[in-house]
Amino acid sequence: MKSEKILQITLLTLFGTLGSILVGFIFFSTSIFIPDRSAFQFIMAGFYGSLFFSLLEYKSVREQIFGIIFILILQLVVFTGRHLSVTYIMRDIFYLGSLFLSIKLYHLFLKRNPKIKFYLRSFALALFYGLLSAVLIGIVFLINFDSSFPPIEFIYVVARNAVLIGFGIGLGIDFYLQNRNQLFAFLKIKTI
Repeated sequence: MKSEKILQITLLTLFGTLGSILVGFIFFSTSIFIPDRSAFQFIMAGFYGSLFFSLLEYKSVREQIFGIIFILILQLVVFTGRHLSVTYIMRDIFYLGSLFLSIKLYHLFLKRNPKIKFYLRSFALALFYGLLSAVLIGIVFLINFDSSFPPIEFIYVVARNAVLIGFGIGLGIDFYLQNRNQLFAFLKIKTI
């Protein structure tokens, strides 16, 4: 039974990530596959958000907290590595915090509103993530740059990318949730 749970987590994470990659590819083409480009966040945030959603869906609170810590450490090691500073740590905590909070709100939204049609729910995640990213990146900017407000173009780009990533993750998750039984039957996964 434990291996089936791991497979379910893997599938949910995979489909959410693929949804984010698909939306990113539609809007930014192959630049989403270049780690030095900001569009690469469609892959990383798609993976992080989908993994966190799958932990919310299938694991305990303790395992969810462990997952959050693991993701934060992974982000810090992979992307800030040599340039590790308080500024980058704060940026990543707020960045991932907006993603995790958005996913948590989305998860609660799904659980409370099961009658809302699939694929419409992804707009909720897009809205949550777009708004929270704009607010939290504004806070990080204010803290790091002597209380000056970030340029509106910067906030627009951050919010736009967050909306698109959230929409992609939501589409992937909704596709998985809607077709889960067929996937389980195809892959011969037993569920309770």
